[in-house]
Amino acid sequence: MKIIMYGLSTCPHCQNTLKFLKAAEADYEVIWLDELQGEEKKKALENIYSITGSYSVPLCIKGDKRVFGYDKEKLEELIK
Repeated sequence: MKIIMYGLSTCPHCQNTLKFLKAAEADYEVIWLDELQGEEKKKALENIYSITGSYSVPLCIKGDKRVFGYDKEKLEELIK
């Protein structure tokens, strides 16, 4: 199952999370919120808020598991 990562291209924590996923050779897809527009952006933000109660990123999702923020230990568990 693919990991979906929501982030901002200008966010250092998002960049660290992306580097971690790449280094771990994880199966992932990144949704850069600052590159979305209109309804697509609105839906992505609503999804993030429904999961975390905020609009903060990075957020990684795999099935029913979530990792909020850059947390190496939790990301390792998510990849397994």
